[in-house]
Amino acid sequence: MDKPTAGLKRTAVVSGGSSGIGKAMVARLHAQGWTVHACGRDTDKLLTLAKELPGVRTAVCDVSDRLAVRAFARDVAAMSPSVDLLVSNAGGLREIDFTHSDLSSTDLSAELRSNTEGAINLIAEFLPGLRGALRASILIVSSGYGLAPATRAPVYSASKAALHSLSKSLRRQFAPLGISVTELLPPVVDTPATAHHDGPKLSAAQVAAQALQGALNAREEVRPGSVRFLPVLLRIAPALAERIVAKT
Repeated sequence: MDKPTAGLKRTAVVSGGSSGIGKAMVARLHAQGWTVHACGRDTDKLLTLAKELPGVRTAVCDVSDRLAVRAFARDVAAMSPSVDLLVSNAGGLREIDFTHSDLSSTDLSAELRSNTEGAINLIAEFLPGLRGALRASILIVSSGYGLAPATRAPVYSASKAALHSLSKSLRRQFAPLGISVTELLPPVVDTPATAHHDGPKLSAAQVAAQALQGALNAREEVRPGSVRFLPVLLRIAPALAERIVAKT
């Protein structure tokens, strides 16, 4: 990852910054000398983050709540008038089997709110700060499941497919403003959310490094690990690709 320009301290905002990929990004940016604002929903995890990385500014914020995101953006603007990098990372994954779950008591749209609506809220409320930067970047954390869905996580997969589409549209809209939009499509990553998963996993630090380098170089997509082969496989053998991903 390139280092901040000498004498110019850059500002990053990371949602879901207290664990997993988000925390790895916060740590890497902090080590590079960025001013980092991290938000999350877990107060204890944010307190731990602040102790581990002195100088990182933390805030409790549920990105699915537009007014909460607006307040967070206002607080950030009071300290950092411009935002050079916005990382939309907050979200969650649940395994929902529509044929066996008690759907009457299940909040079926939770992932759509946190994963998709959360990204929309974050980008909308931080757009003024992004427009104030000399060259701004947005990094949207999607998933390989946004290209081909996992049977075990239908709503999560749908939310990430929406982010894939959103990334493409916003990339075209923001290009005249000098704001790049990079989509991260990781495979299964070793985070607390995937602790029960027995298959191969990439480390959060490895994925964070690739993603940040891609975003700061204005790459359209970053596809770590096995996901780098997925677009090609979907073109030449779409049915096979879908079957493989469906089982992961």
